[in-house]
Amino acid sequence: MNETVVVKIGGVAGSHLDESFFKQIKTWQANGKQVVLVHGGGAQISKMMEALGIPVETKDGLRVTTKETLAVTKMVLIGQVQPEIVTALEKEAITAVGLHAGDAGLMQAKQLADGELGFVGEITHVKTKLIKGLIEQQIVPVIAPLGLTTTAEWLNVNADVAACAVATALQAETLILLTDVAGVLDAGEVMAHIDTAELEGLFAKEIITGGMIPKLESAKHAVLQGVGQVVITNEITAQGTIIKDGVKIG
Repeated sequence: MNETVVVKIGGVAGSHLDESFFKQIKTWQANGKQVVLVHGGGAQISKMMEALGIPVETKDGLRVTTKETLAVTKMVLIGQVQPEIVTALEKEAITAVGLHAGDAGLMQAKQLADGELGFVGEITHVKTKLIKGLIEQQIVPVIAPLGLTTTAEWLNVNADVAACAVATALQAETLILLTDVAGVLDAGEVMAHIDTAELEGLFAKEIITGGMIPKLESAKHAVLQGVGQVVITNEITAQGTIIKDGVKIG
């Protein structure tokens, strides 16, 4: 584990990042930490699909991705969302570079077994050399959630899943999943801490449902694979819900 912080931000973040967000990144860098951002873009993708008359369909919190949907997803993530985020960072004197799966084969992926989801994948390998080369120079990589198969086919990847894969590959000390809620809620109250061993019970009791399920399944995998902790919150400076492994593995 090293002093790397990976932050997943939503696609609308480019126009909604506030002063505290930029200040936190600068503080981390001043303290010797290396920062990586992974961005989503679901809202913008849906908006573009609706404008083009393409049906929007999801299953178990994941977007069903046809070839047509995949083309729109790539266009929006790489052509719209990513440049907005990079520009917002540069305006605040934070040097940033946009990256995607096609950059030196950054993120390799395989299609999910569930054929009903279409061209949706999971990350099988992250080539960290390019990322490490940038963060060692205090350049913030801004990574789009896409993957390439071994036959160079593009796949849509859930942004939380992609962020967890990047954090695991880098053995990050912290992964922050910024979302639209203050944390994982139980009866309306934010759960301060969740042990990875508790998650299956929370799923079974339906305390965690919908899009929060893949988020937390990915968080659990990341922690068990060496990420120090995963934080789910709506503000980069807020504690939110911390997911950690309470049992020493190995």
